[in-house]
Amino acid sequence: MNEVEVLFILNQLEPKFKSVLYQTSPDFREDLEQDLKERVINIIQNNKMRDVPSFFDFYNDVLM
Repeated sequence: MNEVEVLFILNQLEPKFKSVLYQTSPDFREDLEQDLKERVINIIQNNKMRDVPSFFDFYNDVLM
């Protein structure tokens, strides 16, 4: 993935980051936000994202 795609994903996750960060002390929010973004970038760059199975794929894999 290129830089633009990574930034797009981070921007899409920004509301979730903010909601999670409000659950922690204001003193640690900035550091935690940086750490979260760094981890997301590492996951994206290492292709650790996987395809989410459809309901029927999940059903067949788990229940069959």
